[in-house]
Amino acid sequence: MPAILDLPADAALEFELASIAEFERLMRRLHADRFRAVQRARELAVEACGVGPSSPARDRDMATRSFVAELATTLGQHEASAARLVADAERLTGPRSATLDALEKGEVAPTQVSSVLEFTRGLPTQVADSVEGVALDAASAAITHGVVSTNADVRRRMRRVRERLHPEPFVDRRARAAAERRVTVEAADDGMAWLGIFLEAERAVAIERRLDVLAAREASGDPRTRAQRAADLASDLLLSGALADDERFGDLAAGPTGAVQPRLHVTVPVLTLLGLDDEPADLEGYGPIDAETARIIAAHAPSMRRILVDPETGATLSYGRDHYRAPAGLDGFVRVRDGQCRFPGCSRRAERADLDHTTAWEHGGRTDACNLAALCRHHHRLKHEGGWRVVQEVGGVMRWTSPVGHVLRTMPERRFEPVEAGEGLDPPEPSVPDSRADADIGDDLGPPLEYELEPAPF
Repeated sequence: MPAILDLPADAALEFELASIAEFERLMRRLHADRFRAVQRARELAVEACGVGPSSPARDRDMATRSFVAELATTLGQHEASAARLVADAERLTGPRSATLDALEKGEVAPTQVSSVLEFTRGLPTQVADSVEGVALDAASAAITHGVVSTNADVRRRMRRVRERLHPEPFVDRRARAAAERRVTVEAADDGMAWLGIFLEAERAVAIERRLDVLAAREASGDPRTRAQRAADLASDLLLSGALADDERFGDLAAGPTGAVQPRLHVTVPVLTLLGLDDEPADLEGYGPIDAETARIIAAHAPSMRRILVDPETGATLSYGRDHYRAPAGLDGFVRVRDGQCRFPGCSRRAERADLDHTTAWEHGGRTDACNLAALCRHHHRLKHEGGWRVVQEVGGVMRWTSPVGHVLRTMPERRFEPVEAGEGLDPPEPSVPDSRADADIGDDLGPPLEYELEPAPF
């Protein structure tokens, strides 16, 4: 480094740029080595399970799923990311090996590798080779002639070749893709979120243009920017079917969710609900929301319900061996406690998951909160058929052991603790009979409450 500092600025800059280029080549080679290692590990995992080419498809599939889960927990990644890595490694060490070789030599970047995999997916071999050739030719031109091609340029050329040579009619591919249309929500910082809609291109463009026209209307005294007005207009139309500034439908747009009153699970400390504290509440499917927003939602909630403990006895919900299927109260308690699938790294919401007996019912497992957990259907099957073992520890903690022997723990989203009946600021008078109404006053000032917005009656 002292020698570099002694060089003129232009010479030192040239040296640094050369160093950066060398680091980039090294990282590309490491990416290639990782893909090959993943493929070798997958083959070893399948072999360790005793699964071969002649094994039933169900056994081969379960061995792959178990390996994906093992890899995800090893890398600390979401299982979907690990699954993509495994699938990419299989293709790059197979039909797309030319791209992997170019990556190892430093001729293409990981972003271009991802583009090749994207645009060759599902194509016949000859068509896929032609699409891949676009990226490899661009890399060769950059080396031999110094022609610079960004990943965006290469993607445009690959897309044109793909559309020109694809054997399936465009209209058929469009119909199949349209069947996958859906709405997604992605949490963002500071109490915000991204709402996305995957749908036909012409409808998406038409929606954007329509919002742009509405947002451009004259609005004297409106301090909002055009982008803010467009976002608010989209929310008004989706939640109430009407615009907030339309006097004919003014009442419909009132409230935090307009005319629509979906079932929302919000856990909020009672002192926050009463305005005596500003501890954040928790919106299921998102995370922390500020106290004022929680109070606004609560003010419009037609009902509230306690989920912690039986308010008469203070006991944690349990049905022992009397019931295999968890009754509604216990079912709701476990799902809100867990929040999401309890397999390591899985984020599927608990309301869409199965309730699984950690110790199987047929092996003496009880139907209570200490032996029930939310598992999505995929990980429910993996627990029973994929060689993963699980034990529930104190406080709802689940200890998982992978087929290789890795030990991992998952925590419940909300660690509810049982309380005694009448526990709180003002214990009930001895002369007052113990009842649901009486018990509510005593312990409502301690643990959190959950409240729901029920569907509107129309």
